[in-house]
Amino acid sequence: EIVQEVLSSYAELGNPHLEVRVMDDYPVLEYTVQYGESDADFIRRQLERFGITWSWRHEAGSHTLLLTDAALSLPEVPGSSRPYFGVEGYHRHEEEHFRHWSASERITTGAVRLSEYNFKIPTSAQEVDQLSDASHPSGEIESYDWPGDYLNQGEGRDVVSRRLEAERGQAPRHRAEGDVVSLGAGWRVTLAGDDVPTATGRTFVCLKATHRFRAQAYGSGSAEADDAPYDGAYVLTPDDAPFRPERRTAGPRVQGPETAVVVGEGEIDCDEHGRILCRFHWDLDGAHTMRVRVSQNWASKGWGGMVIPRIGMEVIVEHLRGDPDKPIVTGCVYNGANRPPMSLPQDKSRSVFKTKTVLGEGFNELTFEDKAGEEFIYMHAQKNLDLHVLNSRQKRVEFDDNATVGNNSNLAVAANRTETIDGKMDVAVKGAMAEKIDGDRGIKVGGNFATSADGDLTLKAAGEIIIDASKITLVSGGAAVVVQGGAVNVAPVLNVGSASPGAAALPAIPEILKAAAGAGSPFMSHCPMAEDEA
Repeated sequence: EIVQEVLSSYAELGNPHLEVRVMDDYPVLEYTVQYGESDADFIRRQLERFGITWSWRHEAGSHTLLLTDAALSLPEVPGSSRPYFGVEGYHRHEEEHFRHWSASERITTGAVRLSEYNFKIPTSAQEVDQLSDASHPSGEIESYDWPGDYLNQGEGRDVVSRRLEAERGQAPRHRAEGDVVSLGAGWRVTLAGDDVPTATGRTFVCLKATHRFRAQAYGSGSAEADDAPYDGAYVLTPDDAPFRPERRTAGPRVQGPETAVVVGEGEIDCDEHGRILCRFHWDLDGAHTMRVRVSQNWASKGWGGMVIPRIGMEVIVEHLRGDPDKPIVTGCVYNGANRPPMSLPQDKSRSVFKTKTVLGEGFNELTFEDKAGEEFIYMHAQKNLDLHVLNSRQKRVEFDDNATVGNNSNLAVAANRTETIDGKMDVAVKGAMAEKIDGDRGIKVGGNFATSADGDLTLKAAGEIIIDASKITLVSGGAAVVVQGGAVNVAPVLNVGSASPGAAALPAIPEILKAAAGAGSPFMSHCPMAEDEA
């Protein structure tokens, strides 16, 4: 798909012929970038990455690019075989043939070990390895590489197998010379003719073909007798040998950090890991990154810090090991459109953390002012403020403490509450005030104690009411009762048992007088009625 998409941009030059003959399944890439490289290098790099070879098939009026991962999928030269004639130097023959053939074996890595890290499964082992069947003494030499370029161990086993096949495929090499004009890279040929040990009767894949033509009509001087109009040199490998291309095309590297703009849907667009989408300034229209992780000040299992960059913000992006396929956001920066939350340089002594309400107008803010003599901390909650303290909370204010509540204020204390006020305390309640005390209540006043009610004042007790004072005065209207020094004084008249004002109708023998007489003491120290009769 990647190759087809890149080649589609050349459609105006004619429909490119692409033939894909792959046997294995390959993973779909979440994200890959063509960065600072030609289309050819980008395609080669991706094919080498997954062990897919490419070759051209040239025909009259068309050229086909063939992609394959198996040697048997490659075409054979017409007639399938070419003979070998063991003669020295160039000689003419009616058919294409080889005149020189030699075989060689290279020492290659006999084991490959890869390791990788996947942040989605950080504790899972991602190391994979594989040994080959190399028979030479150094067949167990190991090649170790990190990162292995895979997401999980399942993919890793496929990658390590392809890497080992690419290594082992470099071992057998056969080099030939002749006039096999029809043989080119990516074609198969079977060796016939004179016997060549370990080669005759076998089929080979041509990896490289060098064609040299000489036109004597355009040369100066006389032609040499042994000058051949055509001479070819070929590098081949058995078609039953491991068949994977070497990873020769170096991947691009991003030098240092760069900035990008956060894109996506709505005001905040992230996934379960807090990853965002970014568009680099060099991205083509509509292009954007994969989901990119965002660096935080702390990050752990269920705790740490989390701030998600929002759509339109400019962020700083770095790339792990310089790989353009591995971006990571490391910070945010202001620009001409996104201005700081305070006026600069006037407020340069302030440190501000200010958010913006999502899908609405408003903000939360925490500001620190560090200017000498004007230091303050400002906190703004657009709606609710929830403070949860599992143990103690201490508050110390050296000067004034003012609080304004626009609606209700509730306080629940599970144990005791103590308030100490060195000065005076004023409480003004414009509505009703109710107190409910399940236990005892005691009030101790060092000076006077006054209670005033514009309406009624009711005292109700299930038990007794005790008033203990050196003098008690009860006043209602023009009447008063004074209790002092063991006597009760009533003024101006005493009315007992009457529903209306008037002269007191004394009972014949009031019970209270009986008690006074029995005690040998007067009921009152003086009797106003007796004074009137006198």
